[in-house]
Amino acid sequence: MPVEVLSLRDLGIEIDVAEEGQTPEENAHIKAETYWTASSLPTLAVDGGLYIARFPPEKQPGVYVRRIHGADQEVADREILAHYARELDRVGGQSTATWQIALVLMASADRVFARTFALEVLLATQNQGPLRPGEPLTSLMVDPATGKHYAEMTYGERPDSAQVADFVRGCLDKIPV
Repeated sequence: MPVEVLSLRDLGIEIDVAEEGQTPEENAHIKAETYWTASSLPTLAVDGGLYIARFPPEKQPGVYVRRIHGADQEVADREILAHYARELDRVGGQSTATWQIALVLMASADRVFARTFALEVLLATQNQGPLRPGEPLTSLMVDPATGKHYAEMTYGERPDSAQVADFVRGCLDKIPV
């Protein structure tokens, strides 16, 4: 794609955004607007909510995937991985799950694009993949179509990468150069 991608680190932006939305799309909007305001550059934000079929309603992570001890306390990758592995073991060691992935591209104050899509995965504690920093649950996530752990796939091999690329391409067609 004809874009240069810069990270927050590349731009020297160190803002900790309070994700107070009730849905992945609300959180993605909050992040996109905050970082767009700080950078004055078109900003892509992503957020996800996880729904695990075999977990009871009170154990559903939803938008609180990283806040296993309460809404205000995020924890380290290894603790997240251990928590979900323990909870999965309590329900038989595996479960189908759905990620609700929200993408928001803020091109300007009045040009905001959003899309939410579902990503179906299998979460399994047996034969865990390697721990990927920042993405601990990819160690438990298995692509149902290929049987591969997400932690062992390149980003381009992951089923969600095509959804993100299609969204960005579609937005680029609507943004004047």
